[in-house]
Amino acid sequence: MTHYLSARYNVCYLLLLIGISNAYLSPPPRSVGGSSLRYHGISSSSSCTTTRRTSTSLNVFFNNNSKSTNNGTPEKGEDLFKTLELKDEALLQAQTAVSSLESALESAVTNLEYMQEQLQLRVVDLEKELTSTKNELSTSQNELDIAVSDLQLAQQQLTESQRQFEELEIALGESEEAARRAEMRAERLQSELTSLKQNQKSGVMYGDSDNSDSGVVAEEKKSVKKSWNNLFQSAVDSASAAAAASSSIPTLNEWIAIKGSAEGDVQISGKVTNHPTIDDGDAIVTSPLMDPSQAKERKIVSTSSGSRYRLGTPLTLPSSAASVDVNEAKNKFNQQKEERRQQILARARTSSESIPEITDQTLGNGRYILAGKAIPSVNGRSLIQTAYRSTPLGTATGEPLIIKISSNNEAMKREYDNYQRVSGGLKKGQFIRRKEFLLNAGKEMPGMSALVMQRGVDDVKAFMPKVGGKLEGPLLLDCAVTALRCMEALHGVRLVWNDLKTENFVVVEDERTGDISFRGIDLESCMPVKSNPVDFTPEACPPEFAKSFMTGEAESFALEYNYDVWSYGMFLYEISTGRGFFDGVSAEQITKKLPTFEPLVDNVPDPTLADLISKCLSITPMDRPSLARISKHPYFDGYAGNSKNPFDFLFGGKSS
Repeated sequence: MTHYLSARYNVCYLLLLIGISNAYLSPPPRSVGGSSLRYHGISSSSSCTTTRRTSTSLNVFFNNNSKSTNNGTPEKGEDLFKTLELKDEALLQAQTAVSSLESALESAVTNLEYMQEQLQLRVVDLEKELTSTKNELSTSQNELDIAVSDLQLAQQQLTESQRQFEELEIALGESEEAARRAEMRAERLQSELTSLKQNQKSGVMYGDSDNSDSGVVAEEKKSVKKSWNNLFQSAVDSASAAAAASSSIPTLNEWIAIKGSAEGDVQISGKVTNHPTIDDGDAIVTSPLMDPSQAKERKIVSTSSGSRYRLGTPLTLPSSAASVDVNEAKNKFNQQKEERRQQILARARTSSESIPEITDQTLGNGRYILAGKAIPSVNGRSLIQTAYRSTPLGTATGEPLIIKISSNNEAMKREYDNYQRVSGGLKKGQFIRRKEFLLNAGKEMPGMSALVMQRGVDDVKAFMPKVGGKLEGPLLLDCAVTALRCMEALHGVRLVWNDLKTENFVVVEDERTGDISFRGIDLESCMPVKSNPVDFTPEACPPEFAKSFMTGEAESFALEYNYDVWSYGMFLYEISTGRGFFDGVSAEQITKKLPTFEPLVDNVPDPTLADLISKCLSITPMDRPSLARISKHPYFDGYAGNSKNPFDFLFGGKSS
């Protein structure tokens, strides 16, 4: 706008100078009769002050010239010279004005071109932003469609589960009704049988001494006797069937009803007999009852896991003084349990490696100070090294950390993205805490990536020999639940772990309380469900994948959630026995054996856990339980959220 106004002023100035030039260059007209000369260029009434001054000056000049001429003096040459000087000055000013105008016009054109270029660039930026926004909207729409699809699928599964549950309830009701009818029929037949025996003894119906009866009557007696014999046999069969059905149901004696973890849940704790897998006299805690109102003596109850129990003699606890003894016994049991846990932890700490010494090496352009030597990972594709955060002065600070370093930037980025994806899910799992991901590990290690994480004491495989060779009691249950929670988190965001094993869980100690827990690590092999695997571990892969690998079809193998369920069964077997199924066997031999592998779980100490492992290691993938069914298995009845039975100390604390 400034250039535009300047151009306007220059145009006005140019026009003014042109007018002045005309005034100087035009020959002054002469009046007839010797009258004086008069200048007719610019009117004296013009609003331009400069024009008026010039007009007056010219009038004076021509008047003087006229006078000189009239007087006949020789000043005509000097006046003409002045006129030419004025004319040159006017031309020079006109040229200057034209030059200024041209410069102004060029500047205006340049500004307009610059503005046009800026507008074009802005249009291009807006088009890019619009395209990016469209892509984001498309991606969001796709994710929303997937979420809606998942929700619909979950709703269908829930509806199907409810339908199956209702069918099971109906079938259970019909079975119980049939059992009651059979018992009533057995009692009726027993009564009739007793009556029949009494009549036989008295000879009322079948007395052989009555020879006076006619042949028709004799035949009728034989027919009646045959009917009663058939009735007797039917009664015996019914009574036997009822007894067999009754004897197949485990019985709970010295039982007591306790509150479950959820509002309204009721569980039964007692000593079991006639159980197919648990020794007589062992104490168990059932899953929540389907109908808590049936928790009465001599009643048959059904649990949410599908088990059935006959309730025998209930447990009678004396009040007042006796309850004090119960509390003392409970406290003593908890104290012994804590002492045992502390002994295990102390033994593990003593045998664990000390934290390595700090070196003068750094990572991340001085961001981290390394300690000790780098150790190759289990698969050999990365390096693991202890490190500390560096201060601005170059000194180590904070807790020791672990840095995973690899030149496979794609795998490292995938692992970090998988961690982030799980963190954004509804279920977070129990994974190691991440500090930072460096796609470029810095000038110290060009071309490498680094993942900075919380440091664990040991991985589970290395930890087990330090606590007796295997995990037991709370440690075993804790580790099993941690792995289950990690699987739930991954499956919740539609990922298959594809590498669930003891080396991918680490032991973490709380510095404040001294408690230990387990955390999952190494998600670089995780891939979306239905996609193809990028890597595999023979000890963790199921038979169907090994078969595909042997036939050269591994790259097209579609990952399913039950892949991880098989790995979970292998994991549980190893932590509960201290040995894997294929310890000491080469990867090639494992892959060859898996297609015909039949797992035996007889040496698992806990029969309930053995049952869970056996289900997870089903050869047919569709027969493996879902994570929802696994979490409902009796082995987890006493864990945390499900809460242990407060009377476990009376029986030894087993659960089923």
